Amino acid sequence: MFFRLSLFCLSLVFTALQLSAAEITQRPDLAPRLAQLKPLYPGKRTAGSSVVNDQQGSVFLISGVIEKGDLEKLKTALEGTWGKYIVFDSPGGSFLEGIRIGQYLQYNVGSQDPDLYGVFVLNGNRCLSACALAFTLAATPRNAVYGDDIRFLEAGAALGFHMAFLPDDKANQLVAVKEAMNLAYEVTQTYVKLIKGGIAPSILLQEALSHRTADSFFYLAGGIRSYAMGLTPVSAGAIADPINKSALYMDTVGAMCTQLFLADNTIKKSEVEYEFGAIEGFAPDPKQTRLEDLTQQLGSGRIAASHNGAAYCTVELTEDGTVGMRLTAGALPCSDGRSDGPTWCAIQGPFEDTLPKVTNALLADAASCNGGTLTNEYAYWTSDVIDYDLGEEAPTVSTDPYDWMRTIARDVNVRQQPSLDAEAIGRVQIGDKVRISGCRIVSGPQGVWYQLSTGGWISARFVAEFDQFTRPATEATMIGR
Repeated sequence: MFFRLSLFCLSLVFTALQLSAAEITQRPDLAPRLAQLKPLYPGKRTAGSSVVNDQQGSVFLISGVIEKGDLEKLKTALEGTWGKYIVFDSPGGSFLEGIRIGQYLQYNVGSQDPDLYGVFVLNGNRCLSACALAFTLAATPRNAVYGDDIRFLEAGAALGFHMAFLPDDKANQLVAVKEAMNLAYEVTQTYVKLIKGGIAPSILLQEALSHRTADSFFYLAGGIRSYAMGLTPVSAGAIADPINKSALYMDTVGAMCTQLFLADNTIKKSEVEYEFGAIEGFAPDPKQTRLEDLTQQLGSGRIAASHNGAAYCTVELTEDGTVGMRLTAGALPCSDGRSDGPTWCAIQGPFEDTLPKVTNALLADAASCNGGTLTNEYAYWTSDVIDYDLGEEAPTVSTDPYDWMRTIARDVNVRQQPSLDAEAIGRVQIGDKVRISGCRIVSGPQGVWYQLSTGGWISARFVAEFDQFTRPATEATMIGR
């Protein structure tokens, strides 16, 4: 059956698409897949462990077009269950009904006895328009403050936002225009509530306002921009593996800290921090110093450095060789106050906690291999928050200025495949210039590998230039990967 949707019914238009009404079904077969999902970024739950953990509950799937009355269908389906996981797979539909569903989920999460343990969009699925608002509303300001968000977006999924719009065939009808304006106000008010409650940053509304047609969306796909929007990116693949200390130098550690600092929307930053917030310093030389050696020199497994005074990054080397990381707003607590002092200082124990694990996802972001794709188009993080109009042409998206020419930071073998077990087919030395043609995230001690244009692979940890101030212009390239 073909549906012609207008603002009077579903508030969204799908042309020449065969769509079915929303179905709400119990799906115990999805439970094993949810149990495999792990957070990708430190600070969003415990990286390296399942987001489901030991919480027992029923899994429900909301699929198809969201229509008026679907909230009551959802209530009926959930009735009699305790402990719920909800998976979304919907192209959208009625904005108003999507908002109602989201508010219902938010009420559960904020209640005295919440039993909604998580909402998900899985890789291969989409949650667009009205569905995206329902998904995003399933959190409270408390979630934002304490970092226990339950909105899980698997890397490769498609979460798409846009604004309400008027169908072309209603453009000349006064009543339709009035309905469109009322709907636009309702949707905008919902975005403002998300922002006011700290559940989403203001950039989400700004981006949504740029997409005003049925097939135009601001996409999130479980990458670092999804993290910056306050969501919890997850995955079950190598991208979610904790990184290893092997060949991990302080320039790489600093780049990961800076990427996380710029993406963290809970830490207030000015233009100065966006421009000068990287961890910098030459004592000791970050390109020549391994994390393992520095922790031994400082006499502590936990060390910290400052992001221009706005926050500090604490890094921990654990006994199993993995790495933890945490960002904290405020001044560095272990500094000696000298401007020419060491960049990193020791945090003295004993420690009653362990820091959230750093995964291959953050290492890949620092290496511009976002989601396993070599990123060529970038935008500065500051454009997500601050927008200066100086009367000049300053595009927010830029192409890699190095044309993917990189400098080798340390001697390294070139291997036939992205693995330490693969045959060594050559060697590049410190100072050599190489052109990168691709990248891959794999399981193993190195995690992220570059493919050379001349053939062969090298670990990304051995390249001098790490990205610190830019982010991928879009996550759309990750969808379906």
